[in-house]
Order: sequence, then C-alpha cells, then structure tokens
Amino acid sequence: MLLFGSAVSILPFYWMFISGLKSTPEIMSPVIKWFPADPQWGNFIRAWNWLKPSFSRAFLNSTIVTVGTVGLILITGSLTGYALAKFKFRGRDVLFKFVLATMMFPFFIGLIPSYMLISWLGLNNTLLGVILPAGASAYTIFFLRQYILTVPDELIEAARISGASEFKIYWRIIVPLIKPALISIGLLNSVWIWNDLIWPMVVLQSRDLATVQVALAGLWDIRGQLSDINLVLASAFIAAVPTIIIAIIAIGYLIKGFTGLGYVKR
Repeated sequence: MLLFGSAVSILPFYWMFISGLKSTPEIMSPVIKWFPADPQWGNFIRAWNWLKPSFSRAFLNSTIVTVGTVGLILITGSLTGYALAKFKFRGRDVLFKFVLATMMFPFFIGLIPSYMLISWLGLNNTLLGVILPAGASAYTIFFLRQYILTVPDELIEAARISGASEFKIYWRIIVPLIKPALISIGLLNSVWIWNDLIWPMVVLQSRDLATVQVALAGLWDIRGQLSDINLVLASAFIAAVPTIIIAIIAIGYLIKGFTGLGYVKR
C-alpha cells in the first residue's frame, strides 16, 4: 500500500518532467512512452524565457508574496493563539468558536468584500494587496493555540512574577517552545500560498506583478499554443520545483510539529 500510494503521488510529477523533455509529436502520440526517445533539455531553458513576464520576475513576485504572507500569518497566528490559550477574558471561548466557524466557509465567500476593502485602501494592483488579506489564518490560529496550551502555566506565571512583560514572555518563552509548530505550519502555508491563483489573479492587473501561477495560467499573453505543450509542461515543472523542495525539507518538521501536540485537556 505504501508503494502504491507513493507511485500515485509521484507519477504526475514524473510525467510532467519527462513530458517537458519530449518533443510535441512525441507527447501527442497515442503510444505511452515512459522515457523520451531524444531528451530535449533545452526545453527547460526555453520555458524559462518563454513567459511574459519572464520566469525570473514571476519567481521574485511569488517569493515576495509567499515570504510576506507567511511571516504575517505566523505573527498574527502566534499572538492570537497565545491570547486565546493563556489569557482569561470575557468572550474568549465565543471568539475562539467564531474563529473556528470561519474555517467552514469557502474562500470565495469573502473574495468580493476583500477586493472591495483592498480597493478602498488603494492597494489594488500591488503585491501588498495580495499579502494583507491572507495575513491571518483561522487554521494557523487553531493549530498554534492548541500547541501553546501544552506550555505549562507555571512557567508563564514565574516569568510574570519576575517582572517580564507579556510581549517578553511571548518572545522569550512562547516562541522558542513552539518553534517546531511555527516551522511546520509555516511550511504548509508556504506551499498553499505559492500555488494560489485566484486571489493574485483578482488583485493584480500589471504583467510585471504577475506571480508564477498567474503567469502559467496564460493571463499575460503567453505566446504558446497547443503546439508548445512541451514548454507548458516544462514551465509547470519549473514552477513546482520550490514546492517539491519545501516538501522535502518539511517532512521532519511536520512530524515533529504535529506529534508535539500530544494530549491537550481543553
């Protein structure tokens, strides 16, 4: 079963890679060929320079959006999770349930209000307009809140007695203790944001600001037609390389982060 599951997961990426090495007639042939007869490595170089804007520009835009959004998500998620886990105030449980309830609604429900807000702030057609609405994640808040619940209250009370401020407790005690959770949830969000298409496509109108996924979608005058299907697949594989690298790096942190939750009595 493990071998079968691995094969099902890896096969699409393998097929995308070898198709990027084939010629167009070989790809369109009804005979399935698991290895290219004449590998054309130059397809990947052609694909890199094929899109408008160039892949280098699109990669830079996607990197800015991913790093900025993930950083904002981790800040808002850890601070909110700390408040919901270790502070007692009226309406805390109701607020937490409201946060959980937002996970039940699809993203498209808030698409138009988010766009209207971004336009009102004058952030339409900017990378900051892509970053800000995605800067808070209900799942991240829930996950980090559950992780922070495992931190002993006695440790926090001892720091308060010693005169530490709440922010110092958060930065010097909470953040180091939840580091595995921050890394694992950050890596997951990185993959999701890198592959996001709908929101960047809605906010961005300039071709110079297009992210990798928007460029691949053909929104900005991609020159290829069906005759360039090998370049399309080569481009898709290049775009998938960062997520593959993140997945390889994330395995150990994901296991450590999720198993570190343990049993939470709340």
